[in-house]
Amino acid sequence: RDNTIVIFTSDHGETLGDHGLVQKGCRFYEGLVRVPLIFSWPGHIEAGQRSDALVELSDKAPTLLELCGQDIPENMTGKSLAPILTGKVAPDHHRDFVRCEYYDALQAPDGTLATMYRDLRHKLVVYHGRDYGELYDLQQDPDEFDNQWENPAFANIRADLMKCSFDASIL
Repeated sequence: RDNTIVIFTSDHGETLGDHGLVQKGCRFYEGLVRVPLIFSWPGHIEAGQRSDALVELSDKAPTLLELCGQDIPENMTGKSLAPILTGKVAPDHHRDFVRCEYYDALQAPDGTLATMYRDLRHKLVVYHGRDYGELYDLQQDPDEFDNQWENPAFANIRADLMKCSFDASIL
């Protein structure tokens, strides 16, 4: 056990009646995309640490490599959490944003690609090829009930987030 790193996580959460939904599916609500990510390595990682930092599941591989003293390949998309886990940096910030995709997002004959871009304050969901989407101010609406997609006051925010999401998809 002393030389074993244990990771507990999930690939998705569940909707348990929130938003009138059950099970899982193409939605990007916090209950579905914020999953546990627990690392245990006695003597190396202090037990009981908590962080609300934005992370992606692709961060696991570079984290393991760094914790094991191995080089992280430059082309690896994840970002190591080792500095947070070992107490070298504060646990409150890791990434400025996270992004994910879902294919066959909507029940339609041709299928749909949906993408989510979430930064520290907002969440944007785009259903590609459709005229609608979702935009939430997570500070004002943490439960994601007030969709601002069509709100003119959020037009600039929506455009900025769409640009950021596009840039993140090609960089």
